[in-house]
Amino acid sequence: MKKLLLTALAVVGFVVSSNAQEKPRFGVTAGYINTTIKVSGDGMSASVDESGFFVGANADFKLSDVLHVQPAVLYASVDEADFLHIPIMFKYYVAEQFNIQAGPQGSLFLEDTEDTINSFGLDLGAGLGYDINENFFVEARYAFELTNRTPDFDAKTRINTLQIGVGYRF
Repeated sequence: MKKLLLTALAVVGFVVSSNAQEKPRFGVTAGYINTTIKVSGDGMSASVDESGFFVGANADFKLSDVLHVQPAVLYASVDEADFLHIPIMFKYYVAEQFNIQAGPQGSLFLEDTEDTINSFGLDLGAGLGYDINENFFVEARYAFELTNRTPDFDAKTRINTLQIGVGYRF
């Protein structure tokens, strides 16, 4: 799964760099993150919400006047658990400063996990963004985990995330 994500990142990077009309803009971002851990099985379901923060770096590749690709690497800390999120958001500008976003996101536990817990997850993210000016932006995004973190059990475990943040592009 990790090799698949890295291959996808490489392909997207190559396509984006060969199709980009302008130089990419690099930036930093930080904000609030909320994770919901959902466990379901045998007709029962339970969930736990925890909050924390994220910080990271991103790049913005302009493919056309209305379509951008924004890969990022984000470190997140939630209730003494550390994650690495790698989203690749396709941004469609519905107005000059307002965009809707969608794309895949890889998430990885940065701590040792038990053998029965999958440390890597693949998510589908969607969100909204607003460019305050040429450099500053705000974003809100929700990522639905597609993979099961406990594949060896009858129960399904998924970690969904809500991120609200601000950023600066250089």
